[in-house]
Formats: sequence, C-alpha cells, structure tokens
Amino acid sequence: MDEYWVNNRTDTNPNNDHEVHKEGCPVMPDDKTYLGLHDNCNSALHKARAYYSSVDGCIPCIPECHDR
Repeated sequence: MDEYWVNNRTDTNPNNDHEVHKEGCPVMPDDKTYLGLHDNCNSALHKARAYYSSVDGCIPCIPECHDR
C-alpha cells in the first residue's frame, strides 16, 4: 500500500485538474489533501473524486492513472 495526496490547486497543470500524487513523487505539491493508504492509484483517484470532480493522475509518479 502507498500513501496518496491530491493537489488542492488546479493552476499547476495544463488541464486544470486536481492531480493525485503518490508518496515519493518528485513534483509533490505543497498545497495538498491526504487521501490515505491505497492498494493502487485507481482507488486513490476514486477517493479524490469525493473532494473534486475533475481529478487526474500525476504523470511522473502514477502514469498508469493519467487521463482517467
């Protein structure tokens, strides 16, 4: 299991989504909400959608969940 966060700001990426990041991400934002421990990024994205309707996976740390 890994820890995940969602970026609270949308102006840091070109699609204006709230990006989900995994522990150890090289571009982890400062302004973020903790999503908890998850078995995979799909679960973390699902949790992030409880906060924001437009979410996406961070390309550097969870490319498998980008554009979902």
